[in-house]
Amino acid sequence: MQIQQLTYFVAIAEQGSINKAAEKLFVTQPNLSKAISNLENELKVRIFNRTNKGVVLTDEGKKLYQYARTIINQMELIQGLSEKEHAPVLSIASYPIITMGRLMAKFYNDYHDNRVALKLVENRLQQVIESVEHGEAEIGFVMSNNVQVKELKHMLKFKNIQFHALGTDTWYANLGPNHPLYHASEVTMEQLLPHPFVRLPDDYFSNLSFYLEIDGVRLEQFKRVVYVNDSAAILSLLRSTDVVRLGPGLSAPDFAEYGIRTIPIRNCQVQINVGWIQRSREMLSTEAQAFVKMLEELYPKKAK
Repeated sequence: MQIQQLTYFVAIAEQGSINKAAEKLFVTQPNLSKAISNLENELKVRIFNRTNKGVVLTDEGKKLYQYARTIINQMELIQGLSEKEHAPVLSIASYPIITMGRLMAKFYNDYHDNRVALKLVENRLQQVIESVEHGEAEIGFVMSNNVQVKELKHMLKFKNIQFHALGTDTWYANLGPNHPLYHASEVTMEQLLPHPFVRLPDDYFSNLSFYLEIDGVRLEQFKRVVYVNDSAAILSLLRSTDVVRLGPGLSAPDFAEYGIRTIPIRNCQVQINVGWIQRSREMLSTEAQAFVKMLEELYPKKAK
């Protein structure tokens, strides 16, 4: 098996067409088809199903794509080592949380003399996992609740991704100065229901939380929901409207800087598991190790 075969395979999988992949790679279609046929013969599995509209991955092909994409990404990093003036890149995928901005700023101030290029992509839990799996991010910052944790462990094991626990948290209500409950010392879910609920778009894991209850109230009972894609949009809405956000106490000091309160929810028994992920059996870069140390400071270990 050669790297070139994997490069051809990944291109076809991502283009969904041998013709389009051939154009992208500047090779002839017969050569591309022959390379894939040789790869299938070598592996003794069918990796593509041919259709009138192109090609689709088989189950075996999907597994191969996960590994091949990672290998290609790693090869690109290795090839980049020969470039002059090459700066190390720290790529992080994260569940959208305002705290990550503070950590990135601190990391930059501490390590800017090292010419480290920083890349942060915020996304839902499933996409964060996929970014780490495919080598697009070296580490991922993740959070899961009671009903998600079992499925999360199963998915990480299947994808050969290792989870490192940082700590546990619970949900609080984030309210801005335009919310009538802004000065409350505690709120109930019944009090929050009449107000718009700001949240991220649905993914597989968020759907698991659809029927999660807090003090007898389900999240599905919020009739007005505002969907946004990143923490900056959430922050803007909280500062200027009466929306409600449910999130961990972890971000309380970061929200406080913008006049947003983090208020306990009565009888909230939701447990949030906070941690970071990496591809199994891979050594982290020096930059990633330094960032992990900052993550570990979010939930300091108690002295025994």
